[in-house]
Amino acid sequence: MTREEYIRAAIKSAGYNLKEFAHTIHMPYTTLLSILNGSIGGAALDNVLKICRPLSISIEDLSGSRPESPEGDDDELRLLIAALPPEKKKALLALLR
Repeated sequence: MTREEYIRAAIKSAGYNLKEFAHTIHMPYTTLLSILNGSIGGAALDNVLKICRPLSISIEDLSGSRPESPEGDDDELRLLIAALPPEKKKALLALLR
């Protein structure tokens, strides 16, 4: 999963579409779209922080330099599960128990 895909998934799991999220963080939609369709690595740090803070994403999360937890925490899987509708989350949790 690319950094841009990770951010898109985080926005979706927070319950926003891109336009709503751009409005919430006071960023032009076209700027957010440009960052997520291009490369977040080339974006201004202020804009990256504006995107990451409300999603509770750290720069370490984006850089991949965060040490892996001993339990093998998988951010991609966590985000995919978070994006599931509530009834599907319940069904998945029931299967995992």
